[in-house]
Parts: sequence; C-alpha cells; structure tokens
Amino acid sequence: MRKIKLFKPYVSWYSVWNTIRVLRSGQLAEGPRVKEFEEKFAKKFNLTNVVAVNSGTTALELAYELAGINSGDEVITTVFTCTATNIPLIRRGANIVFADVDHDLNINVEDVKNKITDKTKAIVFVHFGGNNRGLKELLEIAKEKNITLVEDAAQAVASEFWGKADFTCMSLQAIKTLTTGDGGILVCKDNDLYKKAKRLRWFGYDREEKQRLGDIDLTEAGYKYHMNDLSAAIGLGNLKVFDKIAKHNKRLIKTYKDCGITAYPWFALVFTDKRNELKTYLKEHGVESGMHHYRNDKYTLFGGRKTFPIMDELEDKYLILPLHMGMNVSDVKRVCKLVNNFNEISKSN
Repeated sequence: MRKIKLFKPYVSWYSVWNTIRVLRSGQLAEGPRVKEFEEKFAKKFNLTNVVAVNSGTTALELAYELAGINSGDEVITTVFTCTATNIPLIRRGANIVFADVDHDLNINVEDVKNKITDKTKAIVFVHFGGNNRGLKELLEIAKEKNITLVEDAAQAVASEFWGKADFTCMSLQAIKTLTTGDGGILVCKDNDLYKKAKRLRWFGYDREEKQRLGDIDLTEAGYKYHMNDLSAAIGLGNLKVFDKIAKHNKRLIKTYKDCGITAYPWFALVFTDKRNELKTYLKEHGVESGMHHYRNDKYTLFGGRKTFPIMDELEDKYLILPLHMGMNVSDVKRVCKLVNNFNEISKSN
C-alpha cells in the first residue's frame, strides 16, 4: 500500500543543478542569485518591489515594522492561523484584536467591520490554504478607512489573487507549493518602504551601495533577514517549472471538487463531527491528514480563549487532506473514496 503524506517538498532537477553550481561558485551568501530570483519572481507573478528574505515569518516581521505598528496599536487579525502570523505582533507590543472566522476558516469580514475603531492601525488577511475569499472586501474597507492591510499569503503562492495589499508576505518554506528550502518574499506597495525593507533585511545597510563604496554610515537598526544564494538557486529552479506545478495541482483540486471535497491551492479540507476517527481511518489506509494550524487564542501567549461563535463551532471539525506534487489523480480519488467510505460507515453505525 502506497503511503500518501500530508505534505511533501518538491525540488526540481533545475534546483539541484543550480545548487551544485552555487556550491562550486564560492558565493553562498546573498549575491547575484538572490537578485536574479527577485527579478524573475516579480516578472512571473507580475509584482513590483519584491524583497527576498530568509522566511515568511521575517517577511511579516518587516511588514509590521514598515507599517509602523508599535506598542499599543490595535491590529485586527484572524483567530485561526499559523502562530507566525501573530507572534511578531506580540513582540511589537501591539494590541491584538482577534476576529472570528467564516465557515471556510478564512477571516470573517463582517466581524472585522464590527471591530474597526479609531485606534485600528492595521488589518491582517490570511489566505488559509491559498483561499483568497474576503481579500477583495478587506482591500476596499482598508482603503475607505485609511487602514494598512497586511496580506499573509504564506500559503497562497499558487492562488490567483494575491499581492494587492500594502504589504504582502509569502512563505517559500520546505513544504510550500514553491520552495527555496526555507525563505520568504515581502512585496511593498510603497517604493520608499521597499527601499527601506532592502536596508532593514541586512543590518540597515544598502547592500549594493556598501559593496560599491565599502563601509558606509548606518542610520537605522536592521536585521539579518536576507536570503542567500543557495536558497535562491533552489527557488530559481522551482520557479522554472512553476507552471507545471500549478497545472498539476489544479488537476488535483478539480478531482477533489468533483468528489465533493473542498480544495485550495495548498491542501484539501473536510469538516466532520468525527475528526479523530476519520484521521485514524485514513492513517490505517496509508493516508496522512491533520489539523496543521489551530486557533491562536488557545495559547497563553495570546491572552487565553475567548468566544468566537464560528471558530467554536468548527474547532473540532476541520481536517486537512494532502494535495501536492507527490500525488497523482488516482491518489486523490483514493483519498476521496476513503472519506466517502468512512462517511457511509459512520451513517450505518
């Protein structure tokens, strides 16, 4: 019985070849490959002001700093996401205002509207699994209210609608649709903030100016957030075959949907009152599944649990199913059949 993992990294042979070339070049740190990756990533996805960093989390860290989020500022964000979305807000001393989810686990736009105040500094939108539902509405609301919108597109590189907010943060971590091993992308709408982001990712220096002139003055405290040429080499190789990845995943998405199961660019999703039993049943038949992310207010760090009607309803019901380059259409049909079989067995019991 072939086992199907929940997530599986995909590295093209172009990436392998690129990595070997970088390893033999003597230039492993940030260099020409990073710049090339930024340029090709921007061209591929029709973006401007692309900054390559070493993780999606550091992209978020930079976005929050560039947005001017400081101690006491109110930030509305989803209660359900990877903790990496919200941990940087804690470090900045922001006043996190959690919004409920809707029934697809993306942020509830109406709840966001109800929680906007004169103190709201920013809103964070998360594409859960690459689902972009709600983004267009929040773009309009943020523009109308003159509030900064930060787009956590960590799971959305294969989505058809992203990169529209004041700041867009993407993850290129190992199991993402497009990987650099580990890495991230920050896109800044404002050109001056883009230039500042490039400085802050490397201690506060303008790297190109420093390489040209030697030591230059430091006027702001930056970080060590830059991408390196090894990661960029992997990214360039995978970017070269991204159309193949996207096409393959669309076939899997269609197959899931034809079977009546919701699927997004990064995974498929089911809701069931018997989640643990379904998870065990799938595992017994060689299919890995899981929750992957959890409501953030369950953690002491975020102040403890509060009442969110839809999150409370769905908390014990969602289960993520695999969708990646390590699967084929037959694998998806097998997963669907198992889910349907389980549902039939459950009804009969």
